[in-house]
Amino acid sequence: MRAPHPSRGTFLIEALIALLVVSISTATLMKSVGDALRSSREALYRADALAIAAATLGRMATEDPGQLAARYDAGGTGWTALAATARRLPGVTDLANRPSVSVEPGPSQASRRVIVTVRWQSPGAAPRAASMSSVVAR
Repeated sequence: MRAPHPSRGTFLIEALIALLVVSISTATLMKSVGDALRSSREALYRADALAIAAATLGRMATEDPGQLAARYDAGGTGWTALAATARRLPGVTDLANRPSVSVEPGPSQASRRVIVTVRWQSPGAAPRAASMSSVVAR
């Protein structure tokens, strides 16, 4: 009868350890890729929100500053157009993550300081917001 060889079965253990190391590395890599995609998507949403706010401020610059508060108050025609455009962002509905417009007195009698805030919410994430402000005058 032969005596058992002391290294018998070592290859199987080495292979299992190598498989474990490769599996952990692959899982870590996939998590990193997922995080990068999520971060990229959030950056795209922020860019879209800022573009919507900038377009709204651009429209406001062509309007009478004295009428801005009425037009961009919630339910006004300007605000309704802003809300319709903001709905292309995730999580924006008639009841949730609605955009807001603040119209305050400006540095002169004929000007207004305006702040446009656009909100969104990615699935499974906290609500986000992007704001832009400007002084609108004739």
